Amino acid sequence: MGRYAVIFPGIGYHADKPLLYYSGKLAASMGYEVIRISYPACEVNLKQATSGQIHEFVRECLSVTEKTLDELATAENEFLFISKSIGTAVAAAYAAKGEYTVRHVFFTPLAETFDYVKDGSGIAFNGTKDNWADCDTVCSLCRDHNIPVTTIDNANHSLETGVVSKDTETLCQVLKSVEEFVGN
Repeated sequence: MGRYAVIFPGIGYHADKPLLYYSGKLAASMGYEVIRISYPACEVNLKQATSGQIHEFVRECLSVTEKTLDELATAENEFLFISKSIGTAVAAAYAAKGEYTVRHVFFTPLAETFDYVKDGSGIAFNGTKDNWADCDTVCSLCRDHNIPVTTIDNANHSLETGVVSKDTETLCQVLKSVEEFVGN
């Protein structure tokens, strides 16, 4: 049996940015082999995209994800999907197609993510000033799908406020929540 933590980045929020970088390091320290997914170039401005365009891009990203993960996607293996923004939709869509258990950490999920999410499959984090995903909508969808959500006051789509001391404190609190979730 293998334990795999799979990092699903956002378009502008890559695996070397703080939330994903440190979550990956945390997962590795807890015995997971870390796998990073890369996507094809996005031809659409996702911030202004329709839901249909977002779902089309998710399908494109799924084909890349399948090439990376299908060999590992068996019931004997344990999966932790750590995702950000559009990556939350890709991770949830990939998990929905399999008969294996996946636990999710959703950083700033998009509304389209919840078209794929299995109820109770993870935890989420969102900022109240997220200009990509409406906080009230995301929180409502999390409740509907039994996904506990932590909201960060005045934080944007990167869970940052612009106040460095506050942002580093938030990062520490978020990582502590991730560690507790992964350890359970």
